[in-house]
Amino acid sequence: MRGNMDLLRDDVRKTYRRYLAAAFGSSLISTIYSFVDMIVVGQYQGPSGTAALALISPVWNIIFSLGMLFGIGGSVHFGMLRGEKDNVPGTENRYFTSALYVTGTLSALIMTVLLKTRLIRLCRTLVGDKFLVNLI
Repeated sequence: MRGNMDLLRDDVRKTYRRYLAAAFGSSLISTIYSFVDMIVVGQYQGPSGTAALALISPVWNIIFSLGMLFGIGGSVHFGMLRGEKDNVPGTENRYFTSALYVTGTLSALIMTVLLKTRLIRLCRTLVGDKFLVNLI
């Protein structure tokens, strides 16, 4: 493993392949997890549980994507400010805190809207109240 990486002088293709392999690997692991999760829920709850999971999966993906969006964006701003020489100490913490607040607020808003919509009622119809209460 190399100690330092110089993005301006290193080979672009080599660096790109390294980051591509990491991104592809994480996506592959996430896909395998979703697939195995669907199989386990299908075995435990049957077709109605699988249908409920299929309805909730896009909502989960949106929440996860928003978390990644604000987490990565906040860390980039944090790193840029931390690396500046003329930075006022503590300025970078505002970006981290803002990203954390926005992600938490949006996730809570999405879950609140989700809990009040027909999607939860549909899942309750498919799976039953006992299973849904255990999820929430």
